Amino acid sequence: MIPKGPKTRRLEEKKRVVEELKEKINSSNAQILVDLCGLTVEETTEIRKELKKLDARVQVVKNTLAKIAAEDTSLKAIEDHFRGPTAIVFSYGDPVEVIKKIVKFEKDLEKLDVKAGVLEGKPLTREQIIEVSKLPSREVLLAKVVGTVQAPLYGFVGVLAANLRNLIGVLYAIKEAKEKQQG
Repeated sequence: MIPKGPKTRRLEEKKRVVEELKEKINSSNAQILVDLCGLTVEETTEIRKELKKLDARVQVVKNTLAKIAAEDTSLKAIEDHFRGPTAIVFSYGDPVEVIKKIVKFEKDLEKLDVKAGVLEGKPLTREQIIEVSKLPSREVLLAKVVGTVQAPLYGFVGVLAANLRNLIGVLYAIKEAKEKQQG
């Protein structure tokens, strides 16, 4: 058997990285491309730690490998943004919360730059990502939907309760009238 040389090992490593990236792209609900260039190790560690709390992961990628991994995935639509230092944030939880956190980091750190992204398979520009960051969280939206659904139900219950009270009032009046007639 011929031993594998350094070139073969590097090629196998690159193939493995591409496969891992494809898997992450396909299993995450959002991918945001960011430039972390100029951030300190502490700032980068803080970003990773905060995003991990939101079930998101940050991976710095080589642009050529990212472009190969993007083939046949939703990330293909924004592959032109694989220029310069690039990291991909993969969101596995609530993507709006992850986007809010990334945009907040961009404002606070000034060195982090949001490039583009994909949310639920739809490409987003930097401006659209900023707009998404202004949306209320999933929990707030669900609470509003529940409140909207509940309001007519409460009204309906109120109407039914009023009719029941009226019926009881009428029955009570009939009872009183009968008692007066007998007594």
